[in-house]
Amino acid sequence: MSRLSSPVSSTRSVRLANERVVYDVLGLGRPLSAPDLVEATGLSKPTVGLALARLEEVGLVRQSGRRSGATGRSPRIFALEASAGGALAVDVGRHRVRAARVDLAGAVVGRAESDADGRSARALVDQVLRLAARLCPEADRGRVSHTVLGSPGVYDAAADVIRLAPNLPGWDRPAVLRRLRAGLPGTLLVDNDINLAALAELDALESPADPSPERDAPGPSFVLVSVGTGLGMGIVEDGRVLRGARGAAGEISYLPADPSPTAGPTRIEELTGSAAIVRAAQDLGLDLPSAQAVFDAARHGSPVAAQVVEREAERLALAVAAVVAVLDPPLVLLGGGIGRNGDLLLEPLRAHLAARLPLPVPEIRLSRLDVDAPLQGALVQGVLHARRHAFDAARPADAAP
Repeated sequence: MSRLSSPVSSTRSVRLANERVVYDVLGLGRPLSAPDLVEATGLSKPTVGLALARLEEVGLVRQSGRRSGATGRSPRIFALEASAGGALAVDVGRHRVRAARVDLAGAVVGRAESDADGRSARALVDQVLRLAARLCPEADRGRVSHTVLGSPGVYDAAADVIRLAPNLPGWDRPAVLRRLRAGLPGTLLVDNDINLAALAELDALESPADPSPERDAPGPSFVLVSVGTGLGMGIVEDGRVLRGARGAAGEISYLPADPSPTAGPTRIEELTGSAAIVRAAQDLGLDLPSAQAVFDAARHGSPVAAQVVEREAERLALAVAAVVAVLDPPLVLLGGGIGRNGDLLLEPLRAHLAARLPLPVPEIRLSRLDVDAPLQGALVQGVLHARRHAFDAARPADAAP
């Protein structure tokens, strides 16, 4: 016979669950009154009132005013106590390192960035630690419970190293994460930069306007194809970022693509990345310093640049066609430094996909986010972990009689 929980333990668990529901709904963004929370959570008015009182008592929630224009006594408005914790987000790229700090309300309270120091992995780690120290002075580090690091490559949790990041030489050495864990505030969480960008896209697509538990429709599904220095993809299925068994889901840069019958095996990234665009232009006699310069020349009427852009769309269609055939996504978002040139890429990409696939071509559109997308995703992930940590540390139900 199974042992039943004691009444005291059971009551405390229910209280804690109710308080977490109220806390999570307040974390969706906007301050709410007790009647708003009753409607959003499905809990009774006394239960919501008790949960708010306990959350306020332990410093997780504060009153932020009263609602104007209400008949009778104006209801009090509640919001998360932003200063009860926070997180740090860092996005490490080949050319740029970005960092930002966020409070529990989701507001960015500090930001720093600089050109990436590519001399060595050690120099890049030093740079990350300097940016973090600027945003989180020693006296304030205790308020940051988590740091989320976005990086190219695949995080190997068993070995605690980042693999498959060839654009960051030496980044796969064990000392990299060892030093970062020792020097960054809070618990370090590591994720692929394009997965974090997909999380930011998901956050932008989802609306917190209806947090009701009765809303049981599946979350958004899409893939984010990011084209820049390299090629990568984030996969979102029913509102969840899919990472695969070993964190390597979406590593489409390794898809094979043979440019000619006489050439050796070629990765699709070697044909679609920014260096490939510059080389393709040079092969046609157009010597420009960057892939973006090639796109700009195409906008200004250069027929050679337009030919290079058309070839880029054709090669990119090779990767997207494979993704569509395997995942059948309803939506493909195009992002990254090259992907932002959607005015030139989207139409030929759709045409090449339609020519290659017997399947319906999914909706393809430009990402609404810019190069900050991985950092924004790291902030989203960081604040969720920081809120969970703040709640668990306070244990509001345990503070109740």
